[in-house]
Order: sequence, then C-alpha cells, then structure tokens
Amino acid sequence: MGLQLNVKELLTQLYYNRNVIEYLFGNRDSITVTELLSRDDITPEQYQKLISYEVLYEYQNIVSVNDSVIAMFEDFMEIGEVTPGFISDYLNELNRHIKYYSEGKENRFLRSIKKYLKRINTAITREIIKLQKNVDDTYKNESNYRIKLQKLDDYRTKRDTIIEFIRKAEDVIEETRLLFNITNDLELYSIVASLKSGLIENLDFLIEIQTDITDYINKIQFQLDVYKKVQQLKEVKDRGELHYRTNFREVVQLINPIGFNNHKTPRTKIPIDFLYTDDGYMLCGRVAEKYKITRLMARRMADKMAGNFKDVQIENSLRLDVSALVDKFLSQQKHNLFEFLVAYKFPKAVGTITFEERITLFVEIVLEYEKNFEFKYRLGYHDYEVNEIKKRLGYTIILPKKEPKKKETKKATA
Repeated sequence: MGLQLNVKELLTQLYYNRNVIEYLFGNRDSITVTELLSRDDITPEQYQKLISYEVLYEYQNIVSVNDSVIAMFEDFMEIGEVTPGFISDYLNELNRHIKYYSEGKENRFLRSIKKYLKRINTAITREIIKLQKNVDDTYKNESNYRIKLQKLDDYRTKRDTIIEFIRKAEDVIEETRLLFNITNDLELYSIVASLKSGLIENLDFLIEIQTDITDYINKIQFQLDVYKKVQQLKEVKDRGELHYRTNFREVVQLINPIGFNNHKTPRTKIPIDFLYTDDGYMLCGRVAEKYKITRLMARRMADKMAGNFKDVQIENSLRLDVSALVDKFLSQQKHNLFEFLVAYKFPKAVGTITFEERITLFVEIVLEYEKNFEFKYRLGYHDYEVNEIKKRLGYTIILPKKEPKKKETKKATA
C-alpha cells in the first residue's frame, strides 16, 4: 500500500465506497476517470484518497480496482481463473506431515494432517466450480472465436490436471489407510470418509465439464466452418461470378430448405379453450401417453446453457417412470404420499430432483392417480428453509387405498 493502512481503515474505505468498488469490479478495464467522477457517489477528494491507499489503480486514464482486492473477492466468491497449483501444494504438505507422524506419532502432526485433508477437499471443489463458471462464461461472452477455442482447450488441460491431483489424493489415502486406522481418531475417520465421497462426486462433475467443453468446441468449429463458407460465397457474389457464371439461381429454386414451407396443418384445429376443460385434459393425456411425453423435465439455472444441449440429461429425465413410483408408494404403509416423495431417493440416472419439483410431482400424481388413493381430508405440515427463512407447507394427507373386498373373500374361503 502507498500509505500505512490497517485492517479497520481498509474495511472502512471499502464499505464507504462500496458502490464504486462494485461498479468497477463488474466493469473491469473499461471505466475512464471522467466516467467514474461523473457519478454522484464519489468526489475527486475521495478518488484521490482511494488512489493514495492503492485501493484503486489508474493507468492511461483507465481506473481499476487493485489486483489484490480483486483476488480477495474472487477467492471468497469462488470465481476467477482456475489455479490447481494450490491442490499440489496441499498434497505435498500432507505427505510431509504424514512422514512426520509416522516417525513421532505426535498429535501436532495429526492436527496438520486433518487440516490439509480438509483443505484438499475444499480446494478441489472450489477449483471445479471455478472451472465450470469459466467454461460457460468463455463460451457465452468471448467474442473472438480463435481465443475462445484456445481458452476452452486450456480449460480442458486444467481439468486433466485436477483429475491427476484427485488420483494422487486417492493414492495417498489408500497408502496411509493402515496408519490412519492405528490412530483410532473418529474425527480423522470422518474427514477421510468425507474426502473420499467428495473425490468421487468431483470426478463425476469433471466428466460433465469435459462433455460441455467438447460440445462447445464442436459448436464453435461448426460456426467457424459456416462463417468461412459464407465469406467465400460473398467474395464470389461480389465479383459477379455467382450470378453470371454459375447456375446458382436454378439450383436454389429447386431446393426447399425451410422446414415450414408447404407445411400442411391438421384439418381439424382444436380450440385452446377446449384444452382447459376436463375432456381436453383427457385428450392431452392420451397424446402424452402415445408419444411417451413425461411431465417431469430436467430444470436448470437460466445461466447454464448445458441444460438445453445435453442429450444425455434429456434421455435420463425421460427414464422416470411415474407409474412405477406410484406402485412403490401403494405397496408401502409407512408414509403418506407427500412424505414418501420428499424422502424418496431417485436413481442417479434421473438426476437431482429439487424440493419444488417434488411438490410439482406430488400434485401431478394426485391429479392422475386420484382413484388409487385414500384422502384423509386433514392437513400435515412440512418445515423447510428458503434463503435462511423458515417456512411451513401444509399438505393433504394421502394414503394408499385399502382393498376391503379382497379381505372378505379370504375370510369366506377360510
């Protein structure tokens, strides 16, 4: 720092100028001094003070936040460039303290082993999150196609590096398994078990990231090929060769590339109002059953384009058999329908089913399989949290329908 600055003064400056810091953090390397001083929330005196403290940095009339401050924000929010070197450092420190503990069996080395096992688990997860964000941001926001391809190829290399570190972490755990068993430390067992499950889960995430990178690169390469062909076609057109020296017009007139040209619509059009009626609902159900359309689709965040481009996920979402799920519910007597759906563990092929999707599935099953259930007409309650706000949801208690007729026939035969 240019001046002596303690933690309290730094936090004061960041808080007092939080709007300016947020503005510059979101618009890096593009804000001039004039643009910044035209804002109402900063004066020239405040600007000079931030410059003297080196919170802000000015070069060729462009203002930016200090790189150290940016790195702090990116580290805390798990954004920024992928830096898998931290994982390598933690692995080296872990191996070093394992050697110390195997020689001396002292608790101070055991505490260090626990610390670096936790750091490895956290660092790998953080780097994978950053890698996924960078891959998506590069595909969406990078304007230069060649740079975009180079960045995606670099991210593929970093992805392979993270996989290599995961394999090394698994080898370290396996090699020191006997040593960990001798310690009889329950906390160490818990940390190692958490690390093992985290490594397996992170490998699955890295496979998905590789699928995204390959998919993005193929799309970019296709766009580049189309762009080059269009450029060549434009050059031929500008020279007049396309019109006067080829039969381009005759060939184009003979083909029909647009899918909706001469598209014949059904003779009988169904009114939209009819679809809202009970008969319309039954008709839609028949169509859905004929074409095997499921109501439970895989939903993803709007900023993740991978949800719309992965054929594998779409196929997995279609594997959910609602009728088989209802049969499982009817064959048990322990839970009501809502509790059964909330606690049910769906197969991995279906993907993650959120709480909101389980509520939607609850309503759809009730509407479609109403005759198979017994309604108690009293409410049960389910407590949950949304953004750290506790909420309570009331639902109708629905149980599997009993079959008294079968019991009577058994008695009669007896």
